[in-house]
Amino acid sequence: MTDPQRPKPGLSKAARNERRKAVATTLNALAVAAVISAIVQPLISGHIDWARVTGALGAFLVFQSLLHYVLTRVED
Repeated sequence: MTDPQRPKPGLSKAARNERRKAVATTLNALAVAAVISAIVQPLISGHIDWARVTGALGAFLVFQSLLHYVLTRVED
């Protein structure tokens, strides 16, 4: 008889949490970059493109929503 193969263990809980936190940090950085590049920089230079501002705010909201979704999956 052969021993049944045990499945390989997946990532540990701590590793999964760290991966989720890294993804959340990346999403936050993308959200901040969208705001700075599409809103703050044009305001400083005096050339505001309202379509770009609207798109940046939409991207900010999407990235922040994904960030909160990822962080709600962090295990205790």
